[in-house]
This record gives sequence, structure tokens and C-alpha cells, in this order.
Amino acid sequence: MPKLSNIKLKVCGLRDNIPEVVALKPDFAGFIFYNKSPRYAGDTLLKDYFNDFPESTMKVGVFVNHPVERVLETARQFNLDFVQLHGDESFAECLHLKANGLGVIKVFSGNKAIDRDRLIEYAEVVDYYLFDTRLKSYGGNGVAFDWAQLKGLDLPKPIILSGGLTLENIRQLEELDDLDIYAIDINSQFEIRPGMKNTELIKQLKEQMQ
Repeated sequence: MPKLSNIKLKVCGLRDNIPEVVALKPDFAGFIFYNKSPRYAGDTLLKDYFNDFPESTMKVGVFVNHPVERVLETARQFNLDFVQLHGDESFAECLHLKANGLGVIKVFSGNKAIDRDRLIEYAEVVDYYLFDTRLKSYGGNGVAFDWAQLKGLDLPKPIILSGGLTLENIRQLEELDDLDIYAIDINSQFEIRPGMKNTELIKQLKEQMQ
């Protein structure tokens, strides 16, 4: 049974109050470089934001079917630790990114039948699998999926769980026996508006996870 105190926290979709969120020291901070997202940070994100970044917080860039060289260029520009790939990125693209020193988080939809064979194919080129609830848009829709369907997958890499996590349902994760949950990913349920996070709710979540 996973304990919340052992699960790390990723806050995604940061843009408008980055310093306040980073001061809470999440384990991962996600910045979206997909320009169709309401949380797109590419036009406003400044390198200065990262000057006082705590070493314990990993910087994650979120991409959707971007050319791999553009991903690498952005990662170098903002000194990213990980890239999070939400599109149809191939094994070869993931391999290329890892070969250039980046951690890779590959996102798979958790609201349809899960193809374990496809997950296994990516195992050697990703650090974490992230499961979200994919609708017509990519991420940040606040809709939860049936996490229990992930039980018994026995995957070779740890899982980051996303999709409609709230203060009210977070304890349900402790019921997912034998599921290697490395981190949870929060976004739309913990914000005032797209890109502006609700730091009070995040503080409450961190308290619940202690």
C-alpha cells in the first residue's frame, strides 16, 4: 500500500506566480511549452525565474509533438532537468533526448484501455510513465480517471499519476496496492485561473502528504 509520505509532488502549468509556488519546494515544477495550452509559458518565462530555484526542485518542460531539436534547444535555454512528452513522440525521439542528458517523462492516456506492451517498449528510454486523462486537449482538464485500472501492470519504471487529483480524493491513492507511484502531478484543481496556482491549496496538500 503506497503511503502519501513516500510520494513526491509535481506542480504543473506554472506561469503567473512561479516564485510563490517554488517557495513551497515541490519535487518537480512543470512549465508548458505547448502554445495551444491556456497555461503556455513560452512567451513569458524568463531565465531569471530559475536563479533562486531550490536544488531539490526539478524543472520540467512540457511538450506536445515538438521537433526534437526544438525540445533540446528549449531545454538548454531554461536548463531543464526533465522533458514531459504529451504527444505521439516515438521511441527514437525519446532515446535522442535521453542521449543528450535529459530525463524523460512519457505521458500516456489513462482514460482508455492501457496497452502494456507499448509501455514496455518505451521502458529503456523513459524515466517515468505519467498517466493523465486525455480528452480533446492535452492535460490540465481536471477530469479524474479510474486509477485502479493501473493495478497489476507490473511496469519496469515508476508511475507519475495525474488527472483530477484533489484534496478530497488524494487518500484514495493509498488503496492502490502494489502500484509503484513515484509522484503525483497536480494542475487545474489547484489553481485560481490557468497558470495562477492556489498556494494555500498546495500547502494543504503538502500537509496531507506528510
